[in-house]
This record gives sequence, C-alpha cells and structure tokens, in this order.
Amino acid sequence: MYILGINTGEYNSSACILRNGQIKFAIQEERLNREKFTKKFPYKSIQKCLENQNIKFSDIDYVSFGWNPSNHMSRFNPLISSHRSYREHNFYTLSDNLFNLAKREHGSHTQIIHDNPSFPRVYHINHHQCHAANAFYMSNFKSAAILTCDFRGEHESTTFNIGNDVKIYKLAEQNLPNSLGKFYATFTELLGYKSDSDEWKVMAMSAYPYICKDEIKKIKKCYSLGQNGKLELTSKYFEFSNFGNKNHFYTEELKDLFGIKKVFYQKKPSIKQIKIAKALQICAEEIGFHFLDHLYYLTKQKNLVVGGGFFLNTVFNGKITKKTNFKKVYIPYAPSDTGNSIGSALYLNNSILENKRVKINNSPFVGSEFTYKEIEIAIKKRKISFKKITNFHKFVAKQCMSNLVVGYFNGKLEFGDRSLGNRSIIANPLNKDIKNAINKSVKYRESYRPFAPSIKVDDLDKYFDAEGNKENNYMERVFKVKKRYRKNLPGITHLDNSARVQTVNKDMNIDFYKILDEFEKLSGFPILLNTSFNINGEPIVCTPDDALNTFYNSGIDVLILGRFAIFK
Repeated sequence: MYILGINTGEYNSSACILRNGQIKFAIQEERLNREKFTKKFPYKSIQKCLENQNIKFSDIDYVSFGWNPSNHMSRFNPLISSHRSYREHNFYTLSDNLFNLAKREHGSHTQIIHDNPSFPRVYHINHHQCHAANAFYMSNFKSAAILTCDFRGEHESTTFNIGNDVKIYKLAEQNLPNSLGKFYATFTELLGYKSDSDEWKVMAMSAYPYICKDEIKKIKKCYSLGQNGKLELTSKYFEFSNFGNKNHFYTEELKDLFGIKKVFYQKKPSIKQIKIAKALQICAEEIGFHFLDHLYYLTKQKNLVVGGGFFLNTVFNGKITKKTNFKKVYIPYAPSDTGNSIGSALYLNNSILENKRVKINNSPFVGSEFTYKEIEIAIKKRKISFKKITNFHKFVAKQCMSNLVVGYFNGKLEFGDRSLGNRSIIANPLNKDIKNAINKSVKYRESYRPFAPSIKVDDLDKYFDAEGNKENNYMERVFKVKKRYRKNLPGITHLDNSARVQTVNKDMNIDFYKILDEFEKLSGFPILLNTSFNINGEPIVCTPDDALNTFYNSGIDVLILGRFAIFK
C-alpha cells in the first residue's frame, strides 16, 4: 500500500512516500526548485517520490495533506457566504460548500469523496495532528505524552496529547491568539529580523553573557500563565493579523514598552537587542515548561515526544529532561511544518486506517542519491580538474586536519532543517579561527552565529554535559561543552560554552562515522565542525550541480563529491 504525504501552502513544501507504513523517500520542494522555504505546491517533490518507487500516480492508494481547510474555513474565512458582495467571491463559496459536503470524523480530518476509481482517496488532516503523528510514530514508543507547539494550525497553537500504539488522542488544546510561536515570532520581528526564518539568529544571540532582569520584567507584561497549562498574550502588544497594511506582528505599544523608535536589522546586534533576545529565550522557556508540566499532569507518562516549529529551539530542547519529570524525549528530524508531509501520511496510516503499527526506520537520510557515474558526468560536463579519492575516509579527515573548509556531498540527501553529514560543510573544530572564516567567507552571515559539532555517538558523554541523553542524532538539543575541552574546541563552542551536538552512529551513516574515526586518529578528537552545505539565503544543496555552484560561489577550499575531490 502506498501513501503520498504532502505539506504545502504554509511553510517549506515537501512530499514523502510511505509503502506499507515505512518511509521510502521524502524531500523538500526547496531542494529542487532552489527557493528557500518555498510555499509552492511540491510538484517536483511528488515526482521524485514516484520515480524513487518506480510507480505512477495511479499506483498511489491514498493522499494525505498536512492541513484541513474544512476546519480552517469554518472559522477563519472572512468571505462567508451571507456577506459575499462580488461575483468572484463565488470562488470561495464553492470551496466552502464542497468541504461542508466532505466526510469528517471528530474534526481531525476531512475525506474528499469522489467516484473516480483511478484517483486515490484524499484526506486533509489537521495541522497539529500531523505534528503529533510525526513525533509519536517516528519515536517508536509504544506510548508517550505528546506536545505540539507552533505559531498556528487551523485553529490550534498548542495541543496536549497521548499516544497509545496506533492511536493518538487529543486531551486539550490552546487556540489563537494565544500562541508561543507567535510570541517568539513577534519579538523576532521587533528585533529587526524576519519571523519564520530568523528565529535561529535570535536564539543564538541569547547566549551573550548579559544581565537582562529589566527586559524580563517587561516581557512578562506581555503574557500571563494560568491553570491547566494556559497561556494568554496581552493583546495590546501583539497584532493578531498581518493583513492589509500590517506587515509585522508587534504593536506601537510593544515598541514603546522597550523604548524602540525604529525597528531595523543590524548585522552586529546592539547590547539592547541582545538583552531583549536573552530575556525572550528565558520567558519562552518558562512558557514551554509550563506546557510540559501540565502535559505530565494529564498523562503521567515518562516518555515524551514533541512536534511543531517551536521545537527547533534546541536550547530549550536540551533542558527538557533536566527540568521536567519526563525521562525519555524524542524530537523528530523535521519537527517543523516541513515534517507534516511525513506526519500526515503516518497519521492516515495508523490513526485513520488503523493499520498495524510497524517499527519506523527513523534515519533522516531518505532523499535523493546520485551514483558515482552520475557525479563524474556532472564534473566532466564542466571540464573541471578533479581527483579520484583512494582511502576515502582518511583523505577527507586529512583535509579537515589541514584546516581546509570542506564541502562534503555523499550518499542520500537528509530530510529536515539541518545538514547531518551527507550535504554538509565540515572543518577542524580545534582551529580557533575557523568559525569566523566560515561565517565571513562561506556562509556570509553574522559573526556570532555558532556551528555544530558532529561526534561519534559513544563519545557524547565524554565531551558534553548531555543530561543523561545517550544520542542526539538530529542536532535537536544544545548541551554544554565540558569545561576541560572548551579551549580545545573553539570552532564549535558558543558564547555560553554550549554546542548544538549531532551524534553519529554506524547504522545511520557509516561513511561519516569512519571520517570522524580517522579524524580522531589525526587530532585526538572524534569531532568535526558541521554546518549546512549552502550559502546564507539558499537551500541546502541537493544535486552535484548545486554543490559545484555553491563551491565556486563561496570560500570553501575543497569539494568532496562522492569519491571525487575538487580543489580551487
């Protein structure tokens, strides 16, 4: 049985293909159309899914969408039928009425009914149910508490759930306008950055060692926490629509609260911006733990899974097991809307169709792959000098040890928001100058932005205070670098002595593991600096041509393409 999962329209369109409950292929549309965070319908991604399985669209049994317009329209469509003024508004009337005729069950999904036997059954599934499913089913926990949290779904901004075998049950919810995702996005814009893309920068800024007690007091005026895990945003500080002339979510009252006359972006942030960013992170964590405490009260589960864009906040993620009663936490490799193609397909397969649950292969390497022959053709087409690599793992490790910045392209493309060792830029973390060099001449981004360490999984506890976590395969948490190693690892140690760690194991990525092993033989450390293989503002590379373009448009020193090396 084939299920085609689709996410589109809100953030970073994607598609995946499930066969008998297993993820066979998944890819983001941005990797193919080269438009970062594209919202366009994922035609190219769908075609890649079909090609990977060597099937036609008519072979698909079901299609799942990670959004339920039926629920959305029922509350948020301003063009309700009784108020239509223009003939063209009939366009919206048609969609409203069609969804009203569609088959619904408990409001969690909508099935589009048709009589075409050659066309698959189509299900629209609630946004937050997709987040929940992506987290729970990928975890392989038999039962777990589930928290989803982002800017918004159709109505919800936060849901409290429990998963049990094939079923997910929603226990409680919070709706717009009270949204932790909106709270963080609003302050991101107040600081001069873009919401839905620059929250990373704000989170990185929060690591500066400044005292921000006054800023915390001011931010606490912007929200209140109540019983049953409730969050309420103070309405005068937030625009709850960015339609019309409003192109931001902060109000003049919020600007006045912090004495900000003009919002503007600075590549080098001011002390004022830094203090607000730090206070924002502290307050966002307070809200997040408020949610988790309530979820534990509702479920009494020891296992926790989380989904939604807020859980790209790796600083918060790294504190969960320390500050809550949950003992085991699973964060999927694509917790944001990107992962809702997978989440919608898994929800359909398990919760709706009630197929027997199978253990999911939760490796993120589920995308495009190129043979060495295809790579060689791409190189020769450009008439570029190249070297065939012998003793591959040792060769790559040696380039890093020589303080070269390496563009590394090998194996299957990762799915999700981070490069995890197959489409990565890697370098020597022992080099004190490497961070500034990569930010300045490769990534073209702010100097304070940190880089992640990739480490052999068995060495995590040795170098990092991992709070009892044994692995961190998707760079999903931040941990402190142990004090005795901070001077040794300046390339990956952030301003507050933390690092967003990726653990590497043999089962998921044998080549990258062996490179780390060889680097350890040369340096004494089983760690490499790892950042996404792209230039700031562009998607991660997908094809050999993408890699070549990025290589020649950046300060990368050497490009590893499969088993070939190209030097400048």
